[in-house]
Order: sequence, then C-alpha cells, then structure tokens
Amino acid sequence: MKRLLLILIVCTTSPAQTSFEAIWKKALRPDRSGVLRVDHHGLSFQPSGKDASERFWLYADIQHVDRLNATEIEIRSYEDSPWRLGLDRRYRFVLKDGDLGDDIHREIVRLVGKPATNRLVSPPAQAELELPVKHLRQRGGSHGTLYFTADRIVYSSSEPKRSREWMLDRDVDAVWSSDPYRLEVHAFDGRDRYLRQPTTYRFALKRPLDRDFYQRLKMKLYDLERGRSPLK
Repeated sequence: MKRLLLILIVCTTSPAQTSFEAIWKKALRPDRSGVLRVDHHGLSFQPSGKDASERFWLYADIQHVDRLNATEIEIRSYEDSPWRLGLDRRYRFVLKDGDLGDDIHREIVRLVGKPATNRLVSPPAQAELELPVKHLRQRGGSHGTLYFTADRIVYSSSEPKRSREWMLDRDVDAVWSSDPYRLEVHAFDGRDRYLRQPTTYRFALKRPLDRDFYQRLKMKLYDLERGRSPLK
C-alpha cells in the first residue's frame, strides 16, 4: 500500500512524459537530430540514426537549467568537458516542434532543485516596484525594466536572451546599491567555477531607487538566507 501511495505521489507531482523533436546543438561537431524526452525520472535525448546511443540525465545529475527562449534549453551536467579544459559539459537543444511552456519549465527546475536561469519572462501582473533601467555590460548593454514582486526580481528586455527572472529564495544571493541610480543583483546563474560565486548584474536606473524599499528588500533577502542556511 505504501509503495502504491508513493507511486501516486510521484505521478501527481512530476511532469508526465513529454517528447519533442529536437536538435542537439554541438559546438565542435555536427548537430544531431533526435527526440528530447522529459519525464519524472529526468531528461533524455535519443539521436536519430541506426545504433545511436541515448543520452540520459537524472534530475540529480543536472547542475543547472537555462531556458534561453520558448524552444531552446541548455543543461549543465557534472561531466567533465574534454573540449573546455575541465569545465563541466553543457548540452543545448533546440526544439523543432512544441515549446517549453512555463508549467513544464517550472517543474523541471523544481525537480532539479538548484538555482536556474530563465530568459523567457513577461512583466509581472502585480509588481511592488518597477524601474526603467539599462543593464550595464562590458561590451554594450540592453534597455528594459526591472520589476520587483513579493517573491522575485524580473528584468524584462525586448533584446533577445537579455531578460532574466530571479527567485528571491533560490537565485538571489544579494542586492547592492551604491547610490539611488545604481543597483546590483548578485545571482547564481550556473557559471563554471570551482567556488560557487554569484554573477553580478549591474543596472543604471533611469529613476531613483526608493531607499525604504531597498532596505526592506535587503532585509527580506537576509531573512531568506537565514532560513535556508545550514549555519544559521
């Protein structure tokens, strides 16, 4: 009876098997067509062609998920990459049919259980604060809007793959403001490093940041950090 109950729980909280015709994009070798499958065990890719070997990743064996757009996803495994000087291997897939909707993407990220990157975002329906900004980068930047809600920070830009969504309790390590027209978001985004360090996203604000809101946001992040830290 307990075994049957466990099976029912898994089936009702995990994604049903979903299959996509997809292309495995390779940097140094020809791309491979095949079928990308998502189920309650993990992700798999079966290349087309005779005697082609299937690739399979349990959710526990995936370090990071990056949804680049509605039809493109990249996963980072724990495998060493022989072409990237010992960095972990990444697999990028482009769907030929269907798309990675919000529901299935959220469920994949939940089952992986680690910080994730989501570049396909929409302006939140209810934001506590929104600010027009420029995302500052070494080689050019992008323009968009920062939205702050009760559980996330969203940067929405019309420029491809520049948007981001950061969950406060999962992806955001800290925020920092040196003056009312500057804001940094320190987020875990799957960088290949021996030490787990966040990436710093720097924004020039086109309107001043409300200091009281900023202090409340920092306190919220502090409380979340205390709640998830094993050293609290």
